[in-house]
Amino acid sequence: MRTSRFTIVATSLVVAGSLIPIALASVFPDIPDDHMYREAIEMLVGAEVINGNPDGNFYPNRAVNRAEMLKMLYKAKGKMPDPTSKGCFPDVELGSWYETFVCDAAANRYVQGYADGTFRPADLVNRVEAIKMIAEVFGINIAEIAEADRDIIKFVDVSTSAWYSKYLYAAFSRGILPIEGQIGARFYPNWPLMRDESAAYIFNALHVQLDEERQGIEDAQESDGTDTTLSDDASQAEEARQNSLDVEFPFSTSGKFNGKKMFTYRFEILRAQTASIEASLQSGQTGKISCRLYRLEDSGFSLEYYLGYQEGTKCYITAAVTPGSYQLEMQPTIADSTFAVTTEEILGDGNDGFSEADVLMVGLTKTSVLEPNDLQDWYRFIVGVERNMTLDFANSVELTCIIYSMGDVDLYGFSGPQCGHSYVYPSGTYYVAIGRKMQKSATKTYTVQLR
Repeated sequence: MRTSRFTIVATSLVVAGSLIPIALASVFPDIPDDHMYREAIEMLVGAEVINGNPDGNFYPNRAVNRAEMLKMLYKAKGKMPDPTSKGCFPDVELGSWYETFVCDAAANRYVQGYADGTFRPADLVNRVEAIKMIAEVFGINIAEIAEADRDIIKFVDVSTSAWYSKYLYAAFSRGILPIEGQIGARFYPNWPLMRDESAAYIFNALHVQLDEERQGIEDAQESDGTDTTLSDDASQAEEARQNSLDVEFPFSTSGKFNGKKMFTYRFEILRAQTASIEASLQSGQTGKISCRLYRLEDSGFSLEYYLGYQEGTKCYITAAVTPGSYQLEMQPTIADSTFAVTTEEILGDGNDGFSEADVLMVGLTKTSVLEPNDLQDWYRFIVGVERNMTLDFANSVELTCIIYSMGDVDLYGFSGPQCGHSYVYPSGTYYVAIGRKMQKSATKTYTVQLR
């Protein structure tokens, strides 16, 4: 994905018409030093774009509603809503803290109401709605995307014909997206935006805008007509090369992250086997490391991927792999951390991935156990005719549940099913991964049912 061509090197940012230092705000007790969005949160709190709570916490995992998102964007851009903007929607409370923000945004056509004439200010804003709001309030030019541009937003749960695809293209091509933690084969467009994620979105948008303003000044000052595009692209290619290596499986190696940028290893699997991967920060390093394993299709894309289990400063993957090309991705929470990776073939338990998934039948409950050091159990089911179903699983406090839709599923207008929620499943093949959240050495019993 293309990112912004220029890097912010200043230690301050112009917000709301003033020069705001990056780290003005105090650290919140629920925002640890290694939180991936700490810089964004503290800068925006210092600029009074977003606020903490009276109890001293920030509550990063609390969802943002539509009215809150608008107010944050107005404050980030230094916009003052017209105080006479009132009475715009029947469900916008007169005299409320958000009334002028919503009504001014509606008057400027930054937002529109729903077909029933309401705005629904308390509804949670989802990821793509937030991106559209950023584009409108920040004045980002949004053009229809050409066929050649569609690869930039190739997610399995994003239809390129969806209304929001042009906004995602603009966000990815300009460098507003991706943010840490939102990297993978899915974008989850309908997922509500959390407070910490909203800070990262706005933080990136401000930096990108400042980059573009600086570049405009530099372009105006250039008199020799030199085109720097090639050298910039070459620099990006060299950076990508330095953060990626081709290796032979199994391998054991170590390295150092470039800032917080992702590091990848690419390798071939020649025969079916169970692969064990352990990625760890080296002794004395702080923070955490995430890891993901993708099976790459001929297009370079992936429908089969494994999310690593994190414990302390380590990340683990156990995957039943079949012959093909694979990519291991790792990312730290602390910049410039050093790491070690060990991979090997092991004897699995016979249910460690897509190729070993048990069949899940509608209406039948399965009870199973994750034994110590068993990271995930896998299931498979096929939907013949589109139908409404719910996949329930027990012990959600200690276990994760992910549903994967395969290439034979028509994803048009389909946001992706979630465990425990009712969805209309299009016909096709689905896989389910039940994994542990904590205590790698503990035994975890669970039930799973498709109904």
